[in-house]
Amino acid sequence: MTEPPVSEPPPERRSPPEFDEWLDRVRALFEAVRFTCTHRLADPSLAEQVSVQVVAGMVARPSVFRYFGLPFSGRIAKLAEGLIAAADAGELAVVCGWPELRDRIAGLPSEHREPFVVTCLRGGDVEELAAALGCDPAAAELRNEAMLTCVGELARPGTAPVGIERG
Repeated sequence: MTEPPVSEPPPERRSPPEFDEWLDRVRALFEAVRFTCTHRLADPSLAEQVSVQVVAGMVARPSVFRYFGLPFSGRIAKLAEGLIAAADAGELAVVCGWPELRDRIAGLPSEHREPFVVTCLRGGDVEELAAALGCDPAAAELRNEAMLTCVGELARPGTAPVGIERG
C-alpha cells in the first residue's frame, strides 16, 4: 500500500520565504548576542537571559528588522548595554528561555505572516499590504494591527516586566 502524495499547503497557508529567512536572522541575532555577552559576563546563564531579552525587545518592535547595518546594530546595542548593566548589578529580571521564545516566534499564525513580511520586513505601507492580501486598505490596516498585537504577545514572555512609576 502506498502513501498518498504529500500536497503543498494552499498558498494562503504557506509562509512567505522572507519569514523563514527572518527566523534564521532572529536565531543568528540570539547566538551573536549570547556569544558577546558570554565574554562580557562571567555567568553564561545571564548571557542567555540578556540575549533572550534583546531578541524579545527587537521582536516587540518588528519594523526594526527592515534595517541592516548601523540602525539595526544600534538598536541591539541600546537594548544589550542596559541589560548587561542590570546583570552586572544583580538586577536582571528572569524571563523565559530561548527555546520557548524561539518556538513562540516561529509559531506566528499563518494569517499574520504575509502582513508581517510586507510591513515589517519589506517596509510596505497599507496600500501595498492591501494589494498583497487582495483586500481594501481598511481591512489591510486591521490585519496589520492584529499582526502587531500578536507579535507583541509572542515576545512578551521574553521581556522583563516594566516597573510602573508612581507619583
